[in-house]
Amino acid sequence: MTIVSAPRDYRTVVVAASLVAGPLLMTVGDLLHPEERMAAPEQIAILVDDASRWYTAHLLLFIGILISIPGLLALSRLTAQRNPVAGYMARILVLIGVAAFSAVFVGEMLIGRFVLDGGPAGATTLLETTLSGPIVAAVGPAMLAFFIGMAAFASPLMRGGGTLRWIAALYSIGALLILIEILSAQVMFSQIGNFLIFCAGAAAARLTLKGPNT
Repeated sequence: MTIVSAPRDYRTVVVAASLVAGPLLMTVGDLLHPEERMAAPEQIAILVDDASRWYTAHLLLFIGILISIPGLLALSRLTAQRNPVAGYMARILVLIGVAAFSAVFVGEMLIGRFVLDGGPAGATTLLETTLSGPIVAAVGPAMLAFFIGMAAFASPLMRGGGTLRWIAALYSIGALLILIEILSAQVMFSQIGNFLIFCAGAAAARLTLKGPNT
């Protein structure tokens, strides 16, 4: 089964490129990402020497997650073929999560620019505000929607067997590792997670480009 059933045309190329390029940019961004800390003053102290890397890392994460949208929608279509309800949930929840992560990445880019342009004082206040209860209460559930959507996307495909089982499993493990990174502030987890998602996306792109008889 292919992810795009039509003959190879612009839609097939867009989906295949999205499945590879989006996770690749996110993997590179995470590999550039400086060390993380839960406490805002400690994080800003690290950024004083690594603000450019921090900004570039989140810029790549931002672009990467946007580029990933066509591929994620194509994958959710496969889920809908097996379980329409799960496919619908995956599509809606993943898009909500992408919107939330995009907002977070832009906010972290802004923090990097504050350090580069204005020094650490204003950046510390900005980061503390970003991590405050009212902001986390608003953005946190939307970010969580991404991981619930990934589980809804992956479960029917994993039960179906074949190559798609392993692709879905890699996406699931990768998403879980990214969630662990968010909760622990240990960048290594998301670095591995994004790389696993890149491997899964590359395998899915290969299936897409092989044509409708796959």
